[in-house]
Amino acid sequence: MSTPTIRATFDLDAAGRPTAEESGDLRHYHIRLRVDGAPSDTYAVTYVLDPSYHSAVREVRDSATGFEEHLTSYGDYTVQAKIRARDGVTTVMVPLSTALVDGHGKAPSPAIAEALQRIAAH
Repeated sequence: MSTPTIRATFDLDAAGRPTAEESGDLRHYHIRLRVDGAPSDTYAVTYVLDPSYHSAVREVRDSATGFEEHLTSYGDYTVQAKIRARDGVTTVMVPLSTALVDGHGKAPSPAIAEALQRIAAH
């Protein structure tokens, strides 16, 4: 059995650029988190985000989407996923920037590469 991993991707517009909202000098990117490689009997994933979020703990029960969760972020922090299955709870953690790099591959477009740099810098 493979180890579950957290993957993240930017929501993209029709031109393939990451979508975002500007707030002062910060760009809050629209991001999707999911878990790849979860055990087949997983029934819920609880994401633990940075404490600065209004709702920093989010539970997802939709396995059809890979337990996908939508959020916005302007910077990097460690994302935690508690994967609940019949045999117990598996916890995985990864920096958001790493999950985004993994989600977009080794050769991202220039627009995605810029967004990755902005996330990593904050």
